[in-house]
Formats: sequence, C-alpha cells, structure tokens
Amino acid sequence: MPKIPFSSRRYGRYYFRRRVRLLDGKDIHVIVPLSTCDGQEARERVAILSAQFDRVRRTVNAYFEHNQTLDANTIKALFETELRDCLSKLIMELHDPSRDPAACVRDYRTMASALDIAQRPGTTNELTDAHRQMLAAQGHDEMDIEWVACDLDRECGKDIIADEMMALMAEGLGLEPTNAVVARLKHVHLQAMAEAHRLASHFLDEDVQSAFDQEEALLAKRRANGAPLTFAPPQPATSPPIALPSPVLAPAETNAASHPDCVFKTYHAMRFSEVIPSVLEQARVNGHWTRGLAQYERVLRTFAWITGDKPLGDYNHADVAKYKNGLMRMPRDFRPAKAFERPFAEVVAGLKVGRHNARSLNTVKRDLSYMSTAYDLLAEDLWAPKIPNTKALDFLKTKLPKQNKVTEETVRPVWTREHMRCLFSSPIWVGGGGHLHRLDQAGGSDVWHDAAYWLPILLYYTHASLNEIAGLRADEIFLDEPVPNLKIDDNDLRAEDGVPGGTKNAHRRRRIPVHEEILRLGFADYVKAIRAEGHAALFPELFLNEARIGGHQFRNIAWRHMVGWIGLHMDIPSNEHSGKIADMQSIRALGSSSYAEANAPDMVRADVMGHARTGTNAKHYSKRIESHGLYQVLGEYREFMAEFVTVTTNHLQPYPVKLLPINHRSRTGKPRLRRS
Repeated sequence: MPKIPFSSRRYGRYYFRRRVRLLDGKDIHVIVPLSTCDGQEARERVAILSAQFDRVRRTVNAYFEHNQTLDANTIKALFETELRDCLSKLIMELHDPSRDPAACVRDYRTMASALDIAQRPGTTNELTDAHRQMLAAQGHDEMDIEWVACDLDRECGKDIIADEMMALMAEGLGLEPTNAVVARLKHVHLQAMAEAHRLASHFLDEDVQSAFDQEEALLAKRRANGAPLTFAPPQPATSPPIALPSPVLAPAETNAASHPDCVFKTYHAMRFSEVIPSVLEQARVNGHWTRGLAQYERVLRTFAWITGDKPLGDYNHADVAKYKNGLMRMPRDFRPAKAFERPFAEVVAGLKVGRHNARSLNTVKRDLSYMSTAYDLLAEDLWAPKIPNTKALDFLKTKLPKQNKVTEETVRPVWTREHMRCLFSSPIWVGGGGHLHRLDQAGGSDVWHDAAYWLPILLYYTHASLNEIAGLRADEIFLDEPVPNLKIDDNDLRAEDGVPGGTKNAHRRRRIPVHEEILRLGFADYVKAIRAEGHAALFPELFLNEARIGGHQFRNIAWRHMVGWIGLHMDIPSNEHSGKIADMQSIRALGSSSYAEANAPDMVRADVMGHARTGTNAKHYSKRIESHGLYQVLGEYREFMAEFVTVTTNHLQPYPVKLLPINHRSRTGKPRLRRS
C-alpha cells in the first residue's frame, strides 16, 4: 500500500504525525495514535485529523497576527468559529438522504442538553437529580431525559475533546497549557457545540425550511441576552378558541354480530395500547412476568406501533404476521421507542437491513413468545375467541427459519492470555493517576482499589459473568472459611421491579472458590474496607446511578477505556463477518476454553462455570456436596482451577488498600501513553 501522508507505522500500528512552526517561532510536534492496523482505516482517520489540524493552525496563527490573548474577544472568536463549523456539519447530516431529519432533530435536542451539562466545571458523566429536574423544566419528557443520560455518558462528555488538541491551541496562543487553561478551552468548545446542536434541532421550523440560507436562519435564532432556547412547544399569541363540546361516545360494543369480521366473542373498541398496563399487572400477579417489566412493556408497545394500535376487536391473525415481518425489517441496533410518535410505515421506509445488521431470529422468537403470553391473558376476557378451543392470534405458529444461537457470523471472539496480561500491565494495576487518569502512564504511581482494579481480575479467575461479579454483595464473600469462596445467588442488588434476581437459572446459583492469586493481591483487605464503610455492594460505585447499575455501569465508565488501552498495544480480536469485538463476556469464554482439555472433568467444569450437567449420573446421582461436605468439594474445585488456569498477574505486587471518593471510583478516563 502507498505511504500514507502525515503518518508513521510502528509495530504494525499507525500514528498521525504533524509538525508546525507557528508565527511566534515555536515548533510543535503532534503524535496521535490512530488505534488501528488497517491501512485504509488509517488513511481515512489521517485525512480527518489533517483537516482539523490545519483548521486549528490557521485559527492560532490568526490570533498571533492580531496579537491577541485569551481575553473576552478571543474567547468569543473561538466560540463563533467552533459554532459555525459544528453547525455546518450538522446541516450536512440533515440533508443526507440516508438519514431521517426528524430523527436527527430529536437526537440533537438531547445532545444539546447533554453538552450543556458536560461543559460545567466539575461535572461528571452522570445526571444528578438536579439535572433531571432542570431538563424536565426545559420541556424534556422522561424518555428524552434518559437519552440525555446516554449522550452525556457516551458522546458528549468532556473526554470527546482531546487534551492534546487544546494544549496545542493554548501554546499557539502563547499560554502555558495548564490544566485550568485546557479546561477553559474545552468549556468554550463544548458551549459552542451545545449551541450548534440546539440550533440544529430547529431545522424543521417553517421559517428555516423556507429560508434561502438555512444556516443563517438558524443562527438568527441564537439566544438573546442569555435567554435559553427551550424545547417546549411555542404558545400561540392569541387565546385559543373555546373548544366545542365533544359528542358523547357510545359505549364500546359488546355484540360481535355487528362486526362480522371480528374473531372474538365480543367486540371491544378500546385500543391495544390502553390495555397494556392491565396486561402487565395481570402477568405480574399470575407470576408470568415478575421482573424486568420495562422490557415486556417495550415489546407490547412495539406490537401496538407496528400494527397501528387498532381497537381490540379489529385484530386478527394477519396482525401476527404483520408484527413478525415488522420486527424482521428493523436492524439489530434500532430502538423503536424513539420513533413511536411516527407511523411505522414511514419509519421503516428509511431503515436498511443487511446481512450483518439483521435482528437475531432468537430475539424475534423471544418477542413473539412475550406476545403469546399477553394473548393468553387477554383471551380470558377481551380476546376470548369466537370459536372455542382455538387461538385467534397464535404467535407461536409463525414460520421462522432455523438459526443456531451462535454461528460463525454471530459468535463473539475470545480474548487470549496475552491480551489479559496486557490489560493487567496497565497503570490501573502498576501505578497511574487518580480520577479519570487511571489509564494515564504519566498520571502518577498510585494504585487504587475499586471495581476497575478487582472486577477484571475476578472475571478472569472465577469465569463468572459480568453481572454476577458486579452485583456481588459484600456479605456474599466468605474469606474466613476453610476454603475462601464467593456466593453467586439472587440478591437485592440485581433486583428488578422489587424482585431479587441476577441468575439465569438454578445452575448459576453456586459457590466459587477464590483463587490464591486473588488473595495474594490483597482482596481480603479490600472486602474489609468496603464492609467498614458500611456498603452492601462489593462495588458500591456501580450502584450510584439508578439509570445504569452494576455491569452496565462498569462498561460505560471503565471497560470501554480498558479495551482502548489493549487496542493501543495489540490487535483486538474481532469477528470479520459481524464486526463484533471481544467483550467482557469473552473473558468468561477464555476461562471455559482453559478447561477444554482431555483430562478436565466435564462435571467439575460445569459446576464451576454454572452450566447444566450432562448425563444421567451427573444429573441425578452425583451428590458430592451432600455426601462429602461443601469444603471438600470447594477444595477440589480450587485445585482444578489452579491446574488449568494460567496465572497472568504474577508480575503484580500487592498494594495497601487505597480508596478514592466513592463518586470517583472506577472512573478510569481515556488511556494515555507516556510521550517519548
């Protein structure tokens, strides 16, 4: 492949390199890792960075020509430049035929609010109760507020702007790039981006659509005298006309004879969406759905959306096929809840489903199963079939092609021991900084103890799943017993809708011996420290945010940055068909692979992993815990794990327990390599 301009390649990985001499005579060298080994991808990223680099260089040199400093006029100029640049990009997105302008506008609304919050000094990537109240006052509903939380955590935080770029700008302005100066420049850029997204959210306004220059029309809507642009619908200038009395509606018909096409005993005029709350309550009381009611509600509302939310009496078996086909036309990562206010046909016309983004058939079967349960509940009354002993809507009889749960194209790749050793050699375990600098090689030499430190180690040596470890209680760790162990069981931390949970089935409820390497690194002292603080959760920082708890929270604040660290040093395993990369569950797959040897007892492997045993003897006759005692069996399991699991942390030294303030724990920040 021809050489890529402004790049270098070292150990197979590409880096962006530029040098510039500013008007004050300073030579500045910029080296940015591109986090890829693919030449084509590197070429595209270099082109993007080069354009941004040249824009910053021109801006900085312009300040030197006018001999400006970081005063009010300079800040205003920076703001205006970034605002116009960002707004022009958003307008281009809105004109992209492959994107839905209405969906973009809704996204810009939430992103504007997320950026508004992110630019405030001291703000973390989480919404507080005060933030939620403020957003509600600005016109956001509950769903929008949750999307603001998602945007703030993933796309709109302070870390979307590189410190290196702001430091370069500061030096070009003749300022020492201190943390305060860099933070101030970030603040200006985030403010400008927030204003650009806020203006772009008004793109579909009639005056903007009729304007020759839409960008200028949007800029004319800028906040005057600091007054915020809200998302509440505009109020009419005159008083609304007095509404005429509504005609009294006739009661819902109960005689199906006047509706010959009705397949039910009685015809009910209420719409499907109106009965969803009663279906959920009935399912909960009858024991069908006791946990995760929000997921079931999403399925029911998606059914109403796809089928047009008709009166109950108008439904028939054709709506089952319509629902199934509608699910198949939605990509895997599409969230229908964001489009419920628009007709399904209009939304689905803009969706593209290909080989690699198709919805899993197992997911479709799951949703059909949920709807089958809902039908059975409604068939007791509102949907009682006209013909006895039949199903008017049979969701389980739909025809779907067979699909293995895991195929070559859908399987998630596994980590190797070398990847784990690379991770455990990062500053989190050998010495780094504090809050948001845990993966910074130049951040310091501190080792802090929290979920960021212990959770990956526990995953590697126990082979448990992410939520099993993230949702452990401090009193589920038994280190003073003859064989130190931890208990995986349903508990209140993993509860949903007030019902304790967290394990898939009875096989997952188990005791796992604690590996000697975990004890060597000082796990017992950490458990004592957490108990001394009075926390119920072993990792309390993962349960501060009600919107994201446990493993989901850990993925957002720590794991994605850990993957970034590995990516700076090694190629990350990925599926060439689906693009999936190794994830936290892949650590469990690595553990299971360690036992795939001829002399590894399959029954012991199943017990340790929490899998179902196979074979009559293993299922029904082997009762070793009852016959030989818990601790003898745990001791045997510990020896089994020690024999087959390779220790990858033997280069680490145990450190005295050090705890950050709870709201700073496990917030690693982006990985940063020491400059050579």
